[in-house]
Amino acid sequence: MSDDTSATPTPDDTRAAVAPRPEAPEAPGVTGILEVLGANATAPNAAGPASGYVLHTDEGLVLVDAGPGTMAAFTSRYPLDAIRAFVVTHLHADHSLDLMAWAYRWTFPQVLPPLPLLVPEGATASVAAFDALFGIPTLSTMNAPVSQSFVLEAMPMDGTTSIRLPGAELVSFAARHAVPSAALRFRVGDRSYTFSSDTGDCPGLRDAARGADVFVCEATWLDEPAPEDRGHGHLTPAEAGTIAAESGVGTLVLTHLSRPEDGAESVRRARERFDGPIVLAAPGVRVA
Repeated sequence: MSDDTSATPTPDDTRAAVAPRPEAPEAPGVTGILEVLGANATAPNAAGPASGYVLHTDEGLVLVDAGPGTMAAFTSRYPLDAIRAFVVTHLHADHSLDLMAWAYRWTFPQVLPPLPLLVPEGATASVAAFDALFGIPTLSTMNAPVSQSFVLEAMPMDGTTSIRLPGAELVSFAARHAVPSAALRFRVGDRSYTFSSDTGDCPGLRDAARGADVFVCEATWLDEPAPEDRGHGHLTPAEAGTIAAESGVGTLVLTHLSRPEDGAESVRRARERFDGPIVLAAPGVRVA
């Protein structure tokens, strides 16, 4: 497993990094790169959009999560026709709200070819229901924007079924969260990329992370939450570091922090458990 990253190291720790927004993104078609569009929990803020990532494959770009602000971040860098598929880990708004922005843009002013949209099993009806709320009956191309823009598919989260996407293979695992939530493992060429989704520690997360070259792991709570919130399904940086170490991952990418200003401390706490490369997710960060 390689530990190379494209994020620029900080002077204090060459294995912990926050990269600035790239001035000239590499063209679509460059394969084996994970790029962060946004990494904030709950909502966009001054640090950037909510959750969203791009996987670069040799057949185009796969978008993982569509939190608010991520569509603007994407379209500032890449043309729409570079996208090959959308994958959403779960339907909390900070991971999915921009789906409607994409659906509107996909159907107006010109109609673009529908693309695959993968969501966890049990969530397809909720996505389809967006049409009842946001459809525009007086415009023929936008009266059902979700069904007109996407080919909706449920991820089984069984840890075995492989889904072929352009340039990538995807296996989904059951995460532990308040709503159906899928930990994702992508194979792009000879590299593996795992996304934790929002989750607590659980067997599905461990299986998804095992031996991954890159592990994008949420670290929402800096400290242990109150007992009544523990069952919601989130991790601390220390827990993310423990899972990374015990799963034998190559590079740990910490993401979904409640407060961006906790980044350095989050890296420090993860470093106590994991001695491999750690990257702090921020808009523009890329990991090979």
